[in-house]
Amino acid sequence: MSNIKPASNHDNAADKKEPLQYDVKAGLEQIKPFNICGVSAIISNEGGKAAEAINDLWMQFFAKNIAPLIKGRENDVIYAVYSDYEGDHTKPYRLTIGYKYKIPAANENMEDSDFNKIDGLHNIKVQGGNYASLAASGEQPQSLIDTWQAVWQSDLNRSFNTDFELYGPRFFEEGLHEVLVYIGINK
Repeated sequence: MSNIKPASNHDNAADKKEPLQYDVKAGLEQIKPFNICGVSAIISNEGGKAAEAINDLWMQFFAKNIAPLIKGRENDVIYAVYSDYEGDHTKPYRLTIGYKYKIPAANENMEDSDFNKIDGLHNIKVQGGNYASLAASGEQPQSLIDTWQAVWQSDLNRSFNTDFELYGPRFFEEGLHEVLVYIGINK
C-alpha cells in the first residue's frame, strides 16, 4: 500500500488556512486483461489544455451513443482508459472512453481490435497485472481531479501501461458520485 496525499484545493494566496491533508490508502488488486471499445483521443497535460480535451472527449462519447454499436458489450459500466503513454503523466497519452466487451468463443481466434471494428471508435486492451485502486467520491469532477493529483504526487511505482476509471452504478447515486480509479503498478 502507498500513502497518497491529495493536492490542496487552496491556491489563493489570501487563504491562510493550512492545506487539507489526509491519507488515502490505496488498495492493491490483481486485474485480468479486458477489452474496451470507445471514442479516443491523444491527450497532453502540458499547457493546461488536458481538461478541455478530456471534456470534449466526454461530450463526443455521450453525443455518439455508442453503446448499441458495441458487440459483446458486458453491461452499461463506462470505462475511461489511459494508455499509450509517451513517458510519465506529464507526456501525451491516449484516453479511450467506452464499454467493456467480451469476444464470444466462436470468435476467439479473431484479433481483439478486429472484433469491434467500427469507424470512429478505438479498441484497447487493458493489460492484466497489479493495480492500485482508489475511490473518488463526492462533487465531480473535482474529487476525480484531486485523486489524480494525489496519484501524480504519490510514491506509487507506476507502470504507465494502462490505467483506468470505472463509472459504475455508484457514480450515478445522488450524493455519492463514486469513480473507481485503477493505476497500473510495477511489482
